[in-house]
Amino acid sequence: MKKLWNQNRVLFMLVMILIICFVAILIVALTFFYSKNVSSYGSRLDGIENYPIKEKFKNSYKETVLENKNVKKVSITVQGRIIYINIKFDDSIELEDAKTVAIKSLDLFDEKLLSYYDIEFNLASNKFIIFGAKNAVIDHVSWNNNKEVVKEEEETDEK
Repeated sequence: MKKLWNQNRVLFMLVMILIICFVAILIVALTFFYSKNVSSYGSRLDGIENYPIKEKFKNSYKETVLENKNVKKVSITVQGRIIYINIKFDDSIELEDAKTVAIKSLDLFDEKLLSYYDIEFNLASNKFIIFGAKNAVIDHVSWNNNKEVVKEEEETDEK
């Protein structure tokens, strides 16, 4: 046995290190894949119960925004820490006026909610579709750089 150990000491040590590494990888993999009570959001939603958005508020928001004569339809959805607001306008409104309606609708939110939730706007009309986002730590809405939709007339080939 001593002779075997003396001749293969390096090999035995490498096998021991390999076994230890394999056990460590197995433990990490099992805890990663079979951990319990973990939300798909991780810990990002910790404390969300302190910032509830109730159906009463959603309905009140919709009614208030629908009071604008150019607004046809409003929907508000909450997923995690993001509030998605979709507003459909009629064809008579201009892009800048639609943005103004969306920005003014932020006044309906409590400051506490605005400092916790991100807000995503989707404003649509037959003339434009534009997306805006307001981060919880920023006071302004950032809009994408889409321009108004310009429909091109179809050309016909006359021979």
